[in-house]
Amino acid sequence: MKIKQIKLLNFGLLIADEEQVEPKEDSLTGYMLYPTEIQFIKITDRVEGVVGLRFGIEYYIEGYSNQKYEDVIFYSRIFHPILTNPKTGKSSRLTQERKLNYLNEINFDYFCFENEWEIQKGCWTFQIVENEVIKLEKSFEIL
Repeated sequence: MKIKQIKLLNFGLLIADEEQVEPKEDSLTGYMLYPTEIQFIKITDRVEGVVGLRFGIEYYIEGYSNQKYEDVIFYSRIFHPILTNPKTGKSSRLTQERKLNYLNEINFDYFCFENEWEIQKGCWTFQIVENEVIKLEKSFEIL
């Protein structure tokens, strides 16, 4: 394992700059959004679900070494109430992304309610996982 610890820096509602759409077959929508930058606009873990809303976490990945630009592979997971894409019939309780990033850097993950069917009340939990070890966990309540 390369990650010593992950420090939660920020969480809540956010805005994102120019999101790029990248195809991802195992995503319920068939793609993922990738901005170059995000900005938190409200610290909260209780979120009113509306189309267009973005919420998530920002964190610092601390390695066992202080070396910059050392690659690390981990998973970003979001556990949520069951979501079903009405166009495909595909359902899931997990949104997951395999990430290749650097140690000793800031990173972020978020979810955007782009469609009505994605808005499900209940507990949404973000996890950062390395080799099946949960390094960070933060939950939100969607109202």
